[in-house]
Amino acid sequence: MEVCKKLKAQALSFDFLIATTLFILITAILLAQVGHNTKELNEIRDKNELIDETYKLSEIFFDEGYPKNWNSSNVAVIGLEANNRISWSKLKSLEEIGYQKSLVLLGLKNDYNITIFEDNSTLYSFGKNIENASSIVKVDRVGILNKSIVSLQVLLFDYD
Repeated sequence: MEVCKKLKAQALSFDFLIATTLFILITAILLAQVGHNTKELNEIRDKNELIDETYKLSEIFFDEGYPKNWNSSNVAVIGLEANNRISWSKLKSLEEIGYQKSLVLLGLKNDYNITIFEDNSTLYSFGKNIENASSIVKVDRVGILNKSIVSLQVLLFDYD
């Protein structure tokens, strides 16, 4: 009887070794998968934030800003619209403010470029160049500048 007990104990320790190995292997695979999924979720969240920020930025073409007739010295909120049209004087005031101050006033975390096109020719462009950008989000809108319908392109981008 003593011989049987020893064999049985050896079998239990071998079963325990196999079970422990399988448990560790499965746990390692699950942890690796969770890490991978977390990275993907963070990338998706960052992209969605960039998209939201781009749409927010594109609204400056359709908002008067504050004060209503702001200029580079008194602007609190940037808006490029006046009388239901994009205002050339506000576009020029935006240039006078400068890119860095406009980032702060617009509350942006990322770099941007806004461009106005008429019949595929550039009428106006302001912001940084997208060269070497890693993530770019583009929003196209339509507006009225003077008496012409124009295409508005808003680019928001990030450098990793």
